[in-house]
Amino acid sequence: MCIVFLKFDPHRKSGGYKIVMAANRDEFFNRPSKSAHFWGENPRVLSGVDMKPGKEGGTWVGMAENGRLSAVTNILQSSPVRHAKGRGYLITDFLRGNQTPLAYLENLPEEGHGFNAFNLLTMDLSESASLAYYSNVSHNTPEILPPGQYVVSNSLLQTPLQKTIHGEKIFQELLQDKEEGDEDSFFRGLLKLLDNSVQFPDDPLVALQGTPLPEMVRDGFSAICVRTPKEANYGTRTNTVVLVDGDNHVTFVEKTLKVPVDVEKFEWEVNKFEFNVRQFY
Repeated sequence: MCIVFLKFDPHRKSGGYKIVMAANRDEFFNRPSKSAHFWGENPRVLSGVDMKPGKEGGTWVGMAENGRLSAVTNILQSSPVRHAKGRGYLITDFLRGNQTPLAYLENLPEEGHGFNAFNLLTMDLSESASLAYYSNVSHNTPEILPPGQYVVSNSLLQTPLQKTIHGEKIFQELLQDKEEGDEDSFFRGLLKLLDNSVQFPDDPLVALQGTPLPEMVRDGFSAICVRTPKEANYGTRTNTVVLVDGDNHVTFVEKTLKVPVDVEKFEWEVNKFEFNVRQFY
């Protein structure tokens, strides 16, 4: 389970950012993965990497140095398929490819049944910059999203989970009050948003999704930052913030739990990367 806060304004030239993304990765603490790093060539990709056997090489959010960016969230479902394809490959295939964001998604419905339920965002910063969205459990076809602000969580884009409504308000306030100010202060605000653990256990839309999770665990999923009982060994383990300014300078910050994860005392490591978008088109 994950959540993504996104502002997409690709033609902005000064003051603020073309892209503001703040995302949480929620996962089992014992699932092996690598922290964010550059990998591959022409273009290089910056992302964390899933190392679970059979699903190695996937990711949850990543950006290529040519300006392609993608993120995926899981959708709560009553009967997930145990050996479905890794949803993380949806991102890496896009980042390493050359199709437009929409064209890439338009090829997915034919194979979307092979994955458990997902939301997928794809975008780029080419001259014809665009943002596209698709879910394999929606009746809608892949679509272009206009510039604007979005929150994508564990349900379809149009579904107003209480945690998304709560987070969207905070995100909008951050954009209004801090986006054009001190960058470090803006980062701290975004990371604080991702660490928000206010739960909404009575959200009827969560119950309607029919998740088989125990109530105590399900309540944790009703918050932006997921915290569950220690024996569940599951929760928010990575925060990622990506900023792209008017000159296509990228600042990518990942805050992730140190491995092996000590559920008695969380220890975090922070990695920061900066680069300029290079066009290969």
